[in-house]
This record gives sequence, C-alpha cells and structure tokens, in this order.
Amino acid sequence: MKEWSGARWWKFDVHTHTPASSDYGKGPNQKDLFKISPQKWLLNFMEAEIDCVAVTDHNSGKWVDCLKDALTELGSDQPQGYRELHLFPGMEISVHGGIHVLAIFDPSKNTADIDALLGRIEYRGNRGESGGVTRRSFVEVVDAVHSANGIAIPAHVDESNGLFNNNNGVTLEQMLDCKHIFAMEVVNPNRPKPQLFSDKHLQWTELRGSDSHHPIGTSGQSCPGSHFTWVKMGNPDIEGLRLALLDGGLSVRRSDQEAENPNEHTSLMLESIEITHAQYIGRSQPFRLQLNPWLNAVIGGRGTGKSTSVELLRIALRREDELPDELKPEFSKYSEVFLNRTDGGLLTNTAVIQVVYRKNGDQFRIQWNQAGDLEPIERFADGAWEPAQGEIGRRFPVRIYSQKQIFQLAKTPFALLKIVDDAPKVNYHALTERLRTEEARFLSLRARAREMEAGFAEEPRLRGELEDVRRKLTIFEEAGHAEVLKAFQKRSRQKRTVEAWEESWTDTGEKLRGTAREIVPDFLEETGFDKNSPEDAELHGLAVKARENMENIRRQIEALASQSDSAAARWRKERDDSMWSKSAASAESTYRKLQERLTEEEAGEPAAYGELVQRRQAVEQQLTALSERKKQVEEIRAQAVTKLESLAQIRRDITASRRLFLDTVLAKNPYIRIQVVPYGAEDRVEEEFRGMIQASGSVFEKDIGSPHGEGLLGILYGQERDGTAAEKNLSAIKGKIKEIQSGHNTADAVRDRRFAAHIAKLPPEAVDRLDVWFPEDSLNIEYSPTGDGKGFRSIQEGSPGQKTAALLAFLLSYGEDPLILDQPEDDLDNHLIYDLIVTQLREVKRNRQIIVVTHNANIVVNGDAELVVALTVRGGETQKECEGSLQDKNVRDTICAVMEGGRKAFKDRYRRIALEETHV
Repeated sequence: MKEWSGARWWKFDVHTHTPASSDYGKGPNQKDLFKISPQKWLLNFMEAEIDCVAVTDHNSGKWVDCLKDALTELGSDQPQGYRELHLFPGMEISVHGGIHVLAIFDPSKNTADIDALLGRIEYRGNRGESGGVTRRSFVEVVDAVHSANGIAIPAHVDESNGLFNNNNGVTLEQMLDCKHIFAMEVVNPNRPKPQLFSDKHLQWTELRGSDSHHPIGTSGQSCPGSHFTWVKMGNPDIEGLRLALLDGGLSVRRSDQEAENPNEHTSLMLESIEITHAQYIGRSQPFRLQLNPWLNAVIGGRGTGKSTSVELLRIALRREDELPDELKPEFSKYSEVFLNRTDGGLLTNTAVIQVVYRKNGDQFRIQWNQAGDLEPIERFADGAWEPAQGEIGRRFPVRIYSQKQIFQLAKTPFALLKIVDDAPKVNYHALTERLRTEEARFLSLRARAREMEAGFAEEPRLRGELEDVRRKLTIFEEAGHAEVLKAFQKRSRQKRTVEAWEESWTDTGEKLRGTAREIVPDFLEETGFDKNSPEDAELHGLAVKARENMENIRRQIEALASQSDSAAARWRKERDDSMWSKSAASAESTYRKLQERLTEEEAGEPAAYGELVQRRQAVEQQLTALSERKKQVEEIRAQAVTKLESLAQIRRDITASRRLFLDTVLAKNPYIRIQVVPYGAEDRVEEEFRGMIQASGSVFEKDIGSPHGEGLLGILYGQERDGTAAEKNLSAIKGKIKEIQSGHNTADAVRDRRFAAHIAKLPPEAVDRLDVWFPEDSLNIEYSPTGDGKGFRSIQEGSPGQKTAALLAFLLSYGEDPLILDQPEDDLDNHLIYDLIVTQLREVKRNRQIIVVTHNANIVVNGDAELVVALTVRGGETQKECEGSLQDKNVRDTICAVMEGGRKAFKDRYRRIALEETHV
C-alpha cells in the first residue's frame, strides 16, 4: 500500500491471543496448535493483511518479547508472505467482578511492563488463565492502565464477562462514570445498550477485535483477519491509537461496518508539488510538498508562502483562466519574472513547477517552466517518465478557490454556472457537443436548401417559353402539317437510304473493269533464263500458259462488268417507273405547297416543327426537374425544422441537467439554494442579440429595447420566468424578425423604418444563426442568514461572510476531483467555520482529496486534517517548519504556537477526557 505523508487507515486487531493464553487452540487439536511458533503466529496476521496487532493474552505478557524478537527476525529474512506489522503489547485483564478489560500499550513496551502492571492491580490468579481476578476494582484497574500510559478498553461488553452483562445498579454506574474509558469492544453493534448507558449519553468508540484463539484456517473459530478495526493514525503508536479512539467515527471504523478499504477512497489526487527557483520558494533547494489523499492543511504565519504555493500550483495545472477578470491583475505577479527589487514578479527565468497527479492508479507528472520547453505531461511507466498526451485542464481535474475568488463567484452567477457545467453529472460538455453538431447540420441544411432554390427563378421564363412553343406547334398541327411533314420526312429518309444503297453497287461495272486491267501480269523477264536450257525453256512455257489463263479471266470479268452496267441501268429505269417514286414525288410536292402556306401564316419553316417538338420536351424536362427539386427542398427544410426542434430539446436538456444537479447536491443544504433561470443571462443577451442581427452599439434602441424595458428584448423577459414561457418568448422574438424581414406588417412591427430596412438586408445566414441562438441560463442564488434552511434571501443582500459561506456550502457539496481552498475562513465567524466548513470537510474528504490553506485552528483540528504542513520563512525563503499528522506532538505544538485558538480547538475536540498538556 502507498505510504502517504500524514495519517492513513491501519487494519488493527485490538484483541488477540497466543499460546500464552491457556485456552489458545481450544478444541480437539489444541496440543498441536500450542506448538505454533512466534514466527508462524505473526505470518498468519501478515497473510490476513493486518497492519497492527494488540497481543492481549489472559492476564499475561509472556509472549510479547518473543513475538518482538520474531518480528525483528522476519524483517531481516523477509520470507514469503512477509509484510510490515506493528505489535502493541497488552493483555486481557480479568477484573474483580469478572469483567474483562483489554490493556493496550505502546509498541516500545515489553513483557516486563506487563508484569509490572499485573503487580500493581494485584492479580492473584494463574497467568495465562482467565479464571482468576484482580483484587483491584474496575475503576482502579483502569486508572492503573492509564497511569502506565496505556489504554483500557472493556472487552466484548455485550457477551460473557462483558461490562454490560451481569452488572447493574451502582456497580455499573461507577464503571460507566470512569473518566479514562472512551472505547469498548462490541461484538454485535445491533444489540441494545443498557438504559443507563443511553441515559448518560456516553459516546464510547465501538471496536471489534478477532479475539482469535486459533491460527488461520481453523474452521468455525475466530482467527487472524476474521474481525478487526480500521484505525486512522499517522504512525502506529499508543498516542495515535489514543487520539483515534477519542475521535470515534472520524478515525475508527469496524470491519463489519466498512466493506471497502478506506485507503482506496479516491482515484484522483495530487501526490506532490515541487517548486524550484521561484523568487521566494525553492531558491536554495527544491521545495516539495508530499500530500495525503484526504485533508491536507497548510498552515503558517502571514507571509510564509502559503497562498503563493497555491497560485503557483494554479499555474502548473493551467487554471489561470478560471479566475474572475477582477482577480487577474493581482494574480499576474505570480506568473511574472522578478527583474529588480522594485518589481513584483515572484518567479525567476529558471523557475520550474512540477505536480505529480495520481489518476486511476497511474502516476502523471505535470510540468511548467517559463521557457515552456518542458514536456507538459509525463507518465511514469517501467521505472521512468515518458511523454504523454492530453489537455491538462481536461485530463487532470482539480478545483482551486481562494476566498476572494469565492466572493467574486457570488457576485457573478455566470462564473458559477461554468463551475456547475464542469460537474461530470451535468454532462454539459457532451450535451454542448451534441448541440454544436445539430447546429452545424441545421445550418448546412438551410444553406443547401438555398443553393437548390437558386434555380427556381428560371421557372417563370421556362413556363413562358413552353407556352410559346406549344402555340407554334398548335399552328403546325392545325395546318395539317403533321401528316404532310411526316410523309415528306418519311420519303426523304427513304430517298436518302435508296441513294446510299445505289451508291454502294451501281458503279460495280467500272470497279470490275479496273480489276480486269490489273489482274493480267506482264510477260516473264527472259534476261536471266537460257533458251537452250531444257529446264529454263520448260519454265518459260509454263509462264506463257499462266498468262494466257489470266487473259481469259480478264475477258470474263469485262463481260461481267457489262452485265453489271446493264443491271444498274435496268434498276434506274424500273425505280423511276415504280409506285414508290411517284409517291415520293407527290410527298415532296405537297410539302413545298405546305411550306409556302406556313410562310404566308408566319408559323415558320416546316423543318422547325421537329426543333419545336424537341424544345418542348427539353423545357418540360427542366420543369419536371424543378418540381422534383422543390420536393427535395421541402424535405430538406422539413429536416431543418426537425434539427431545430432537436436543438431546442438539447438546450432544454442542458437547463434540466443543471437544475437536476443543483437540486440533488443542495437538497439538504441549509445554507444555500440555487435555481436555474432559463435564458436568464440578462447582462449578456443584448450584446449577443445585436451580434446576431448585426446591429452593434446602440442603434435601433427603440426597436431592440432591453431585457428590462420594451422592444424585442422586452418580449423575452416578461413577467413569467419559467422555461416554457422563456422559450415561447424567444420564439416570438425570432418570429418578429422574420416578419419584419419578409416585409409583412412592417408599419405595425417596427418603430423605426430604418430598422426594418436593416433587417430586410440581413443575409439569410444571419437569420439562420438567429434561429439557433439560445440565450444562456442564469442562476438565482439565495442564502439562509441563519444557516438552518429558512428565510432564504438573495445572495446579493448578504454580507461578505454570508456570501462566502453560501458559496462554500455549494462548492463543498459535490465532486470527486481534488479541491484546493485558500483561506476559506476569511470573513466567516467561528460559528460558520465550525458548522459549515469543519462539518462538510469531515464528510467531503471521504470521497475526495482536499488541500486547505488556513489560519484557523478549528479547520485543522476539528476538521481532522490527516496531514498538516506548517510553513515558515528562513533566509528569505519559504521552508517547512514541520509536517505530519495531528498525533505528532511537534505538529500539535506548532498549531498551538502559530494558530489563534489552537489550544482551545484541541481541548474542544478531545473534551471527552481531560488531556494532559503533552496531549495538547
């Protein structure tokens, strides 16, 4: 387990037995169990992960020394299963009257100290047995234990030999009045206490020990780890145990009432802060604060560097922007370099700030220096630091508030709204991302619709053209043109077909003659042949014969050419005499006459009919496409409306989420009440609205108006301020703008016609932006002057202390990220400090780490700080005076010395007994 600075929770078994008790291992195997070695006995508790063991044998301390020796030996050998264990010597005393009392002493005590106590209380029985009793009374035994600087705890008070059994009347009352008893061992916490105990309003801390008489693994018996008590201490010693038992529930938790390990209470914490080479911190050597997971208190006199450490931490964690604007000038000195004695800077050029942040078990180092050349984020892996990615502000959540910052939050609700939105349960960032996504889709749909509508202007022209084309086509059709033109076009097409066909063959005769002329070869060249050679003479004869054959073929081809010419001539004559030729001539003649008639009627050329028909088809197709586009535009606009409705719903969800979060975390808070006012950011709405309609400054004041006056903005903030009314009013404003832009009822809608002209000129994108504009919410903050949940008033009516108290009550009411508070008690009276800060700190630190810089002892002492760091100034530098838990005497002495009311705070906290000066 991680060893933190200051206090932590220790698993403590306050009641155990060894073979020094005669009933150890009672049962069938007792003889064998008695042989257990001190080393094995200790290892059994180590395996059960017990941190502290009180050795409380019956009226004996016999095994104390041998166990201490064995523990030293185990520490040297480190066998398997070994872990650190702290032994508290003690015994279970059988007091006169049969009551058993546990006596527990500091680990430094030994067997001789136990024996000496047995002598003082005059125990006369056998040591190691529970049958005998002391001669001294219960009260005397308790006094003797206390005088020996031990702690007396009545054992198993609700069972046999317990304080609450077999005792009543005067005897029980005397024991209950014993001033040195402040804790008791209770086996069953649900068992009713005696009426006398309740009547006396006693608040003894309830413990549970194992009362183990058997080693681990023995069935049906209490054994190491079966029962224990979580005890919060700095160092495991008798002083730490004493103060924890005095604290009760703050520092003690029974194992049967605490299922989880309280040391694992948070997954987010600042582990350490290291500052090097700041002007007054870390100049001679690095200044390092090792922190605790719970409540860390940084104390010290004025000017010791407490607040400077916090502001430098703010710089390292990149939280400067979270400061209100009013505080940024004062903060600037923390980030400026010291140049000379008159300069106010608190850094040097070589200053480095490093913060180790533990997140979900991983260690990250966040770094800052003036030059900006350090890796901003590093992760510890495989024994070394390596660069890591991420935005520091988002990846490593932390809250830092000074008293002045808290006071400013009360004055500026919008700044507080940002803090609300950072709460994970509000889910603001996810909702905002959805809002931005839907907004982008809406604007895209609107832009696409306009782009598609751009072609709609052509529709009137196209419809006019279509009307003209149709009129001309009607004239053609009424003149009988259609049949004539159809016949003419038909015969013309046929004529072209016939002519093309004729061209493909009617010149075949000439082509054949050309072929005939080319196919007969010349005579074979005789120069290279010998006529006297029989071989050459034979070849020459064959060549002559072949040429003669080709000559015959030529004559045949010329004859075919003549036949082809005859066939072509015959075709032309028969074509000209055919019925088709006469019909074609008739169609052409009729067409020429029609052409003359159309010319006379100015209807155009007959050939234009086809073009007109084609143009009619083209225009009709264009108009059909426009009709389809209109449908698409309607669908796109419908989608845009859906997106706009979705946007409005997401915006409502943001308001509802904020409201639910505040209602939940403040449901039982008696100091503060915060209500979400939908669209209530009145101080910002006019500027935003003017930006939307591009009318900055004070122009058109009568028409735009103001949130508390007339005009458009006066509509937004009517008498009703609920979400439904606000949304309705916002829609009314947007509707008015569109009405003015469209030119409808302009005279009634505006007071200044120049405003109407301005709105009419707005680009459509501006109107789209107006549609997705939703003013920010505001917060109505009220506080209870009496802190009892009654008589709530506006926080603006409160005093500085009341404002601070109310905001502190809210800031402490939620969250799991580390919380740093710088002097939150300023302006608060002691009543508020205790009732508000101390009470909530005790509760809040269970679930988150808190670092508080304070001058108030009540916060440190009664807030039960697990780690106290006292700062001082030596040699002009901030130094640590001391650090540790409240059980450390030097820490308590420092608190009493430097903090007003320190001694009183300790006495008030431990008022159940009279502590000696050394305890204070």
